[in-house]
Amino acid sequence: MPNLSIRNRLPEWMDQPDIDPALHLHALQGLARLNYFSNSVSLLWKPLRKLAQANPPPHTFSVLDVATGSGDIPLALCKKALQAKINIKFSVTDKSAFALNLVKEKAQQNNLPIECFETDALEGPPFPSHDVIICSLFLHHLDNNEAITLMKRMAKAARVAILINDLERSWLNWNMVWVASHLLTRSPVVHMDGPRSVAGAFNQREVFELANQAGLLGAKIETRWPCRFLLSWNK
Repeated sequence: MPNLSIRNRLPEWMDQPDIDPALHLHALQGLARLNYFSNSVSLLWKPLRKLAQANPPPHTFSVLDVATGSGDIPLALCKKALQAKINIKFSVTDKSAFALNLVKEKAQQNNLPIECFETDALEGPPFPSHDVIICSLFLHHLDNNEAITLMKRMAKAARVAILINDLERSWLNWNMVWVASHLLTRSPVVHMDGPRSVAGAFNQREVFELANQAGLLGAKIETRWPCRFLLSWNK
């Protein structure tokens, strides 16, 4: 069992550049399943819908998902917006061409208008300006300075707000993710990386301190079941 009083960051299998494409695909599918059962879409949809409704047509409300991975969250958010007849344009970024190709395929299969940008979230060009910049399950991969850099880059590109959804480090969450990752997917990558992600994640106090250092004064951080927190900051 890791020491969860502090961040315990260990290398994650899926982050390795030489990961086998078949294992990578299986892991992305497993993570999408975990995201579905952990309510990731709903916890972002509620604030996004509220922000979009506060900026009605003719303005086209825009959302950028940074380090999107499998893209299952923005794809599901796009579906919700279409069903609710709310005009939101979704775009995504990731440094993995492999992941972005999967996003493009799923978007085409479901007739969802999502724009993709291949770029590094920390070292690439500035993010294109959007009303809201969101990021899910990426912050725990970063050290403190990288997390501050990400928050600053998101804030600079956001016209209205940023939302960050991530794992929260705790004993309860570590055990819940261990069980869920073994029950919901057969991916050996997810079995290893899931608990490691919680062990390497921030707690809410740490995230609040990082947000202040990034200049996100007035940021709100709230617990979101299961195993998550949601940081929201309005410009």
